[in-house]
Amino acid sequence: MRYVKIIVMLAAAAWFSKSALAFHDGGTANCSMCHTIHNSENGQPVNPNPDNNYLLLTNSPTELCLSCHATEQGAVWSVNPLLPAPEHGGGNFIFVGAQNINDAPDGAQFPLSGSHGIHNCVAPSQGSLPDPDNAMSPGGTYPSSALGCTSCHDPHGNQNFRMLRGAGDVPAGDYKFLYPAPIAQGIAIEGAAESRENHTAYNYGWTNWCANCHGLFHEVNPVGFEHPVRGSLTQGTRVSYERYDGSLNPTGGDPFTSYLPQVPFQSNSVTTTSMNGPDGRSEIACITCHRAHGSSAVDLGRWDFRVAKLQLDGVVSGSFPISNPFNSSSERSLCVKCHEHETRTHGLNQACIECHRTSLSALQKLPPERDTFAK
Repeated sequence: MRYVKIIVMLAAAAWFSKSALAFHDGGTANCSMCHTIHNSENGQPVNPNPDNNYLLLTNSPTELCLSCHATEQGAVWSVNPLLPAPEHGGGNFIFVGAQNINDAPDGAQFPLSGSHGIHNCVAPSQGSLPDPDNAMSPGGTYPSSALGCTSCHDPHGNQNFRMLRGAGDVPAGDYKFLYPAPIAQGIAIEGAAESRENHTAYNYGWTNWCANCHGLFHEVNPVGFEHPVRGSLTQGTRVSYERYDGSLNPTGGDPFTSYLPQVPFQSNSVTTTSMNGPDGRSEIACITCHRAHGSSAVDLGRWDFRVAKLQLDGVVSGSFPISNPFNSSSERSLCVKCHEHETRTHGLNQACIECHRTSLSALQKLPPERDTFAK
């Protein structure tokens, strides 16, 4: 009987240990890692915030998430906007601290703060306040004042990629999502940085999920820039993507190694290690051009849409330069990855957005009288 008791005790200890490590599994052995039972210890409130309806150990759900994930466990807030953490797919919020990220030719004269390059999660401890320009999500109605980590991620865990929220009520902002969580496969958040051989595999549903807050931005009633955000890649686009291997080898690339994590596409055939170019099932999605968390480019760009050559990124603004995947001093905007066949005779020394735009003042997030690309 004594041995049976020991075995039972060891089994129970192992179960509790496992639950304590899985903070987001909805178990009962780890609640105290995030919550206080009575918000009281030694006669004093653990969290004096009068709005502490969730009995959290910190002032808000986002601040609680960042107590583990700001500089460790993915380092989504890194430490220095000029020295961000290794890229793992979603991007980094640290760029909110950049003084200027406008690398347009006269970006020093008309600076844009780093708040224009991230999803403005409300995190006072990190110096991040609600979006200064948009009271609601562009293209939608999600309140900027309520944007936080739990707007997109379920803190108690679910079976979705990165615990993304699916269709239904979203407590943050008292909002309802219409579309389910997207399908994807991720890389280790504390492992090697993304590369052609190690990257997020975006499989299905990404544009719809983004549309929960933004609608079909850029496609339906586009503001600033008109472009498809869903649907299969055309044959011309697929060939351009497969064959483009930088400005020094624009049509001679290998289709079997042409995948570029800086310009991902959505496909059920993509895995975290696949390097093949797109096939007939591949689609464009919001994540093709934007990072989910943020970047040092305006509008969360995977590359800086405002520069004519990638080597100019960070030069005017002094912000973090997004790495050039082709290492060519003459490398053009990564729009060319999909549109090389359309850009052989024009736009060689200017940013694509100089001509391919609609309401400029809305795009630039600057006063209407200001036209960055005035001729």
